[in-house]
Amino acid sequence: MQFYFDESGDFAHLNNDEHKCCIVCGVVIPENIKSILFDKFKLFVKDLSSKEKKNTEPKGTLLSDENSKTFCKILNEHTEVLVIPSVLDLSISKNLHGIGKRLKGSLIEHAKKCLHKTMQNEVVELARRWGNMSDSESIKLCTLTHCFLEALRHSIIFHSAETFYPCWDNLNFIVDRTRTKPKSRDELIFKDMCLMWLAAWSKNKPFFEIQEIHTEEHPFEKKYRMSEKGIDLGKIFRGNITFNNSSKSYGLQIADICANILYKAFHDLNNYKDQLPIYRLLMKNCPYSKKISGIGLIRIDNKGGRQLAKKYLLLHQVMYS
Repeated sequence: MQFYFDESGDFAHLNNDEHKCCIVCGVVIPENIKSILFDKFKLFVKDLSSKEKKNTEPKGTLLSDENSKTFCKILNEHTEVLVIPSVLDLSISKNLHGIGKRLKGSLIEHAKKCLHKTMQNEVVELARRWGNMSDSESIKLCTLTHCFLEALRHSIIFHSAETFYPCWDNLNFIVDRTRTKPKSRDELIFKDMCLMWLAAWSKNKPFFEIQEIHTEEHPFEKKYRMSEKGIDLGKIFRGNITFNNSSKSYGLQIADICANILYKAFHDLNNYKDQLPIYRLLMKNCPYSKKISGIGLIRIDNKGGRQLAKKYLLLHQVMYS
């Protein structure tokens, strides 16, 4: 199973009441339809104008509305492809100043509980690295981790049928590299911190499985289940997270276009720029329900629930009408 992730928007927090969202979008592509989808995508890219590409790579920010719709219709032909948005409204989530330092403090407290000195030292070193990150980097990695969690959670359900059994043999989580230098600080920190967050968050919100389908013989259960202890997240993620350049990955290019469609819609809440019809098309591939995940809004500081519900009422109606 292939999981691709890209972002759109500036993750720097606000000091005023201006509307601002930042977005991470995951795209889940099962191996058994990847080549078919990529062939269609290559033909789509070939027909784009030079103004819609950077060098030879398609860019969501440059895509015309008409071609954005065409792109969405290609995805709509493959309901197996899941679009997973994680959207943080920075104009409501304002209690994010110093988030990096607060996380550093939490890690140092966690290190004190480690029984082994080696593990304690590793957590302290992780805390030191995290403390050197900017708030915007911390916010971005929090949002990315949330998208990882939702992508895996929904894929377990929507890719549970027998036709997807071989797809669970190998899992790859591929993130668009925003820095030119490989193995940058945020990449190294994320691979360690991601697993810690996912383990903690999944305790509060356990992975849902279908009892009649996810039996002991299901390939996901056989490979990733730790009996009563739950899902082995280490086996799922450790060694399977990579940061790649989008120029070398059709999957990341698809995620880039999805993220930008979402960004445009979340900044056109009254549909003045006619972005909501495109958003509606894209969301046909989103597995979220009204009660679970909604339209993908997240709250790192757990504030602003009523504001979010009122503010995004039209997007909610468009998605579920």
